[in-house]
Amino acid sequence: APPRTTASGPAEVAVCTALVSPSIAGTALVAERAGYRLFGFDLDILALTVPHFHFAGFTAALVAGLVCRAGATAPGAAPGTATLSRWAAYSVPGGTLLVLLGYFVDDWAELAGAVVLTTGMWAVALLTWRDIRPGARDRTTGALLGTSAAVLVATMLLALWWAAGEATGITHPTLTWMAATHGLGNALGFALCSVLAWRRLTAD
Repeated sequence: APPRTTASGPAEVAVCTALVSPSIAGTALVAERAGYRLFGFDLDILALTVPHFHFAGFTAALVAGLVCRAGATAPGAAPGTATLSRWAAYSVPGGTLLVLLGYFVDDWAELAGAVVLTTGMWAVALLTWRDIRPGARDRTTGALLGTSAAVLVATMLLALWWAAGEATGITHPTLTWMAATHGLGNALGFALCSVLAWRRLTAD
């Protein structure tokens, strides 16, 4: 018989990334409050790093790992689901790292990271909507999963637009506008709804 394959490898990478995220956020918070430009980052960037890694980034990596674990075994999973779920689990931490490296290289490198991260999060949204939501035990859980998937598509499109604007100079949202749309949408529409939905899915 062929060896049994699992998604434990990529899922663990994503979950470990989530577990490391609060440490990054805490370090950025201390540096920003002290007025210290850690690694040369502006204080505004350090301030934005805190919610990204304490909440949105943490949840993104965690949910990517959970989706990877559950996607391949979801009832009625479509062909290619296992491959797509592995891509989601690897690309979310990978894209986050590329975006970070982009700050040290140039805006084009940051855009490349944003593309990888966005496609990974869109994969999470697709898998959540197509494979996990139909198996929800009740309407509330299904609605939370559906909301998180739909919001994620819009918020990551905004992130891609901002990164493209920074690299090419095209008109793009300001950081203030991004915080009010991309940030708020990710915090409430994606992260909060995802955590509540997965808590309900895994409850005894």
